[in-house]
Amino acid sequence: MQQYLTRMNIARALTILGFVIGLRSVYFTWSHIGSDLFLMTPESPLATTHSWHHFFREIFGDFGAMIGVLMLLWAPERLRAPMTWWVMLVLLLGFYAPFWAGTPFMAALAAPSLNAEIQHLIMALPPLIAVFLVRKEYYPAAQGAARVTT
Repeated sequence: MQQYLTRMNIARALTILGFVIGLRSVYFTWSHIGSDLFLMTPESPLATTHSWHHFFREIFGDFGAMIGVLMLLWAPERLRAPMTWWVMLVLLLGFYAPFWAGTPFMAALAAPSLNAEIQHLIMALPPLIAVFLVRKEYYPAAQGAARVTT
């Protein structure tokens, strides 16, 4: 049993947990597509339904980031390198930063409710903790052994 409780496996489980919790948020985004509540104003005649396009793009970007991170977490040891870790961190920041990045500049960019804010925190924390938990696995010098990568 203890052989399964590795740093990598704990990080993988945390990441999957965060992504599964996040499916609720992705579902709400998906449900905005086609909803009259999420149309742009009539004053924007060239793009009344353009917001739906952005919801659609967001969903595919979310799944792309999730799949990319999972691929990097399951990458063979020989492919683990500092750059791989940084790519994983950038994917996660790109996925989660929009939840909070705009808020200081414009209150309308904040989560629509406290429940949504809590949802965003609960879905973001496990994968972000995981990426720092496995950092050592992607930095061979930190492990005290040089790994040859090409």
